[in-house]
Amino acid sequence: MPAAELDAAVLKLAERIAGVPIGQLQMHKLIANQVMLAMGLEQSQMMATVFDGITRHNPEGMWFRRHAQEHGFKAAVQWRDSGQPIPEGAEAQALIRAMERKA
Repeated sequence: MPAAELDAAVLKLAERIAGVPIGQLQMHKLIANQVMLAMGLEQSQMMATVFDGITRHNPEGMWFRRHAQEHGFKAAVQWRDSGQPIPEGAEAQALIRAMERKA
């Protein structure tokens, strides 16, 4: 759908929804939420939080953070998206120590 038509389409949908009795809207919302929960939404969010914490504190994540501090966030993201390998394990740890010595 073209962007110029988006507001009109959203308004049309909102008006259609507004015509549905409140009790039925509540039941539909409950069903939609239940489907999301059954698909594992809460568990997925919890695992994403755990994995985010792990990756921020492993050598690769720490290298990325130090690289971003030294060269700027945009440069770090460009590195990540370029296909260049992110240093891992002992190599990442050695590079972090070198960056810390320079600072």
